[in-house]
Amino acid sequence: MPVWNSWVWAMTEWLHEGWNVIGGERCQAEACDATGVRCDYVDKRTRACRTTWCSQHWVAVAGKPYCRRHASVVAAMGADAGAVGLPDVDNRAAALVASVAAEVDARVRAVLHEVAPAGGAVLVADPVRPLPPRDRATRRWQRAWKLVDHSGMLKRVAIEVDEDDDAVVMAHVDTELIGQGVPPWIERRRRGVSVPEQVDAEQRRSFYDAIARSIELVVTDREAVPLL
Repeated sequence: MPVWNSWVWAMTEWLHEGWNVIGGERCQAEACDATGVRCDYVDKRTRACRTTWCSQHWVAVAGKPYCRRHASVVAAMGADAGAVGLPDVDNRAAALVASVAAEVDARVRAVLHEVAPAGGAVLVADPVRPLPPRDRATRRWQRAWKLVDHSGMLKRVAIEVDEDDDAVVMAHVDTELIGQGVPPWIERRRRGVSVPEQVDAEQRRSFYDAIARSIELVVTDREAVPLL
């Protein structure tokens, strides 16, 4: 099974009415001295994100300001957020699924279209969703792409992160785990290591490419799923 982290792997003067303005608090982006607003994220336990960001560094989703992590969660869950509740504010599982899935989305769609049989197969892309905990105490978060036709599901690809170990990205094709790894930027943060911006960008590209390439090889049967 591929283990990707072993491969070459990172306020304006006006404020929108109703936003959570924190008087005097500074934006938390590095080297930014602007005044910030509070991230609008509130999880299913009613715990709020307490970070603040200026207009240059917040991300707006549906007209509300969020930190980058929580913006990706809210956007990726879409309408499902109201039904299942937003994930814990301090757990990055859903955010990591959302960000990695967004980076490999085009290649996953392309390879599923490549293997789709002629005559009516449809690609369905699910939003980021929690999976039932079953026999575990924590939830897994997943984004999936499915190739379906009148007979049922033909092929399925999924990116998954478990809340219990929210640094490990896993990729599945159908029911098989085909690879997993810790993103290089998370590994560096754990070790307190910093790298130049260009190196970070290159390592991110390598990580995403490793995941996408593994998926492509298995979906097209150019590489067999290893026995675990």
